[in-house]
Amino acid sequence: MKRGVSRAWRRITVPIALVAVGGLVMGLASCFLFNVPPEAGFTIGPSTAGQAPFTVTLSAAPSSDPDGDIETYTWDFGDGGQGAGGNVAHTYTAPGTYTIVLIVEDEYGATGQASKTVYVTAPEPAGPTAQFTASPSSGTSPLTVTFNAAASTYEAGTIVAYDWGFGDGGTGFGQTATHTYFSAGTQTFTVTLTVRGSDGKLGSTTGTVRVTAPGGGTTPTPGAPSARFDIDESIGVAPLQVNFDPQDSEAEEGRVIILYTWSYGDGAAESDVNPAVMDHVYTTKTPSETFSVTLVVLDNAGASDSITKTVKAYNFRPVAGFDIINPPGGETVADDTQFYATAAAAWAAGEVTPALWLEDDVVYGDLQNDGLLPIDDVVVVIRSREIPDARWFNLDGTLAQDALRTSTTSATSSTAPGAPADYDDHNFSYDPEGQTWAVNEPGWFPDSAGEGWGVRYLYINWGDGSAEERVEYAEDDWSAFGGDVVVAHPYDITADGTVVTITVTAEDWLGYKSAPFSRRVTLKVGTENAGED
Repeated sequence: MKRGVSRAWRRITVPIALVAVGGLVMGLASCFLFNVPPEAGFTIGPSTAGQAPFTVTLSAAPSSDPDGDIETYTWDFGDGGQGAGGNVAHTYTAPGTYTIVLIVEDEYGATGQASKTVYVTAPEPAGPTAQFTASPSSGTSPLTVTFNAAASTYEAGTIVAYDWGFGDGGTGFGQTATHTYFSAGTQTFTVTLTVRGSDGKLGSTTGTVRVTAPGGGTTPTPGAPSARFDIDESIGVAPLQVNFDPQDSEAEEGRVIILYTWSYGDGAAESDVNPAVMDHVYTTKTPSETFSVTLVVLDNAGASDSITKTVKAYNFRPVAGFDIINPPGGETVADDTQFYATAAAAWAAGEVTPALWLEDDVVYGDLQNDGLLPIDDVVVVIRSREIPDARWFNLDGTLAQDALRTSTTSATSSTAPGAPADYDDHNFSYDPEGQTWAVNEPGWFPDSAGEGWGVRYLYINWGDGSAEERVEYAEDDWSAFGGDVVVAHPYDITADGTVVTITVTAEDWLGYKSAPFSRRVTLKVGTENAGED
């Protein structure tokens, strides 16, 4: 088709005329063909406005050609997408204002065009997320279960109501609820939790509770054994070592128990032919987690029984903190790389003093201009100071597990102890449970090297688009620079007065991360030897 040639034609009829040509009279009935361009038109459904992702259905049915047929339909959706055909659909994934253009073309290459606008807004935040635990989640009738919805979250607001449907017709309200199930046989109940946000949005989830008849079977079994066990520590701070003693389990007269099978509620299980005391270590990455422990005993006649109890493990969230280097005299040399060297020299001289570190945002106001860029290759140094409170390092494997790590001497305490001494300035990271290493922790700690309490990693976001840096907060690091964890980072800054935000997050040995903690650094051009702001 020749786009550069005008083909605006129309069809007209000229009356018959007599024309003399070479003595002959000829009658000419003359018709000239002129093409009329097509007219574009389209509809948008279901509407011209919506939230992303927003799908529109477009129809070119209103388009027409007065003197012929439309051959092609070409669409420009306004977001870089294109389409073809009389009926199309398109989805907008990002908010914005988009102009849709339809071009129609007839068989002679003439075109017509129409446009309309659609408005796409950002999606509304998702509603609250419902989550809950059931403790225990199975057992014999009557079974009393405690439900806890503390894990439910709502990023866009707060949760104001918790509604429970226990699956047997019973209902409950509140973040925690207790319900007792009765069953003459084995039965599984579906529990529904619905949470409501402060803006009225809802979220829901389901879980199950399995209840068996007394004796552990679908119906009481005459002569079945009786499953029993004791727990030495049913509540404590993770990693929590628990001992389970099944020696109170009994078989009917004339029978013997031949197998003890344990399910620890965290995916682990084991069996023993003897009534041996079993030990198991519980860990959790959450503030608290409840585990259902089930013992099934089998006798030599093939009869069995089961019993379920619970263990609850706490994990106190670690806390992040750091301060920033403030070398004496500031940056008074033309070579910016000496900024770090100045700090290193101070460490070597033992000048790790309050004046060397700022427990606040920092302004470097006398950085040097290298003649090309305002500031170039400045190294900023931060440290997470060694914990000054000796109690955080005094854990001894001979002590009771929770003697040092909770606010009371009781292993049942769920209240985190206060911060170590001198934390007012947020200049070190710590774990409320203590800070201990392989030299003195109990041998049953879950990590291969034995560590179970304390901060393991620091994650540092330097605020300049570089990749997040992970630093191991390990025993070796404590010996460096007087026991502090020290990290340096170079900045390539192209604008005077650039502000970067440094954010540090701490993670404990069980994988539980702290809330992020941030300080700001302002990098400004100054006059050499002018001193530091």
